[in-house]
Amino acid sequence: MSEIRDFKVAVQMGKINGFRVFKALGERETISTTVTGEDVTRLNELSGVPALPASTTTLPTPADAGEQMTFISEDDADNGAAATGILTLDMHYLNADGVEQEEIITMNGQTEVDSDATDIRFINEIHALTVGANGVAEGNIRVYKKGSNTLVYNMIEAGGNMSLVPHRMVPKGHALFLQGWHATEAKDQRCAFRIRATARDGILTPGTFNFMDVAYLKAAASGELSLTDIIPALSIVKVTGWNVIASAEGSTGWWGYLVEEALVPAALGLIYE
Repeated sequence: MSEIRDFKVAVQMGKINGFRVFKALGERETISTTVTGEDVTRLNELSGVPALPASTTTLPTPADAGEQMTFISEDDADNGAAATGILTLDMHYLNADGVEQEEIITMNGQTEVDSDATDIRFINEIHALTVGANGVAEGNIRVYKKGSNTLVYNMIEAGGNMSLVPHRMVPKGHALFLQGWHATEAKDQRCAFRIRATARDGILTPGTFNFMDVAYLKAAASGELSLTDIIPALSIVKVTGWNVIASAEGSTGWWGYLVEEALVPAALGLIYE
């Protein structure tokens, strides 16, 4: 076998111990002029009972001690029986200690399904594991704090099969070496997209989302933009939009290397030499 010379390909192939690619994708169809910005998610499109207000702009963060979550769809065809929508979901989350965990959720349409886990500190991603004939969600699926159905932490939009929420918490025992991100505005509205993290200069800043980079866009795509920030364990990375006029829409994505903390000194030499 020939030598692998591309570092990213080597990581993707699992050839470099302690390294893996960590990424996120997101979109929002209505970014308005909220002074604090609007997180790039589609939470404001949830129309089930209760509907979230159109002014929903920020994805809330669960308690550090962790919480139990509830899953529900706006359509009964998303259930674990012989239905046409999503049958089961895979939830990737961090527990109260910040350790990566997974749980399989069997959907039950418009009937609530609680997670077995009661110590969910952050949901990094949910995606379909098994599906019916249509291959995607028939209704919007929301995940919320048990007993608080408007405190929504994640979602899958009708017609999709994974969460398009570009929020991630860095797992315990790791550091995130951000490498690149992009954004697109599609409604001819001048909008500032800013990638942010609860970190600064490699130090955790709980509750304070500092800017890592910004892209002003109007009916345009940024293309791949380089990042060099190192984000510590338990920091949250997300993307937020600030629209200047009325109602922009856009998408975003970012990626980096998730590195085991013991290997961070070596990683600095490997990635940035």
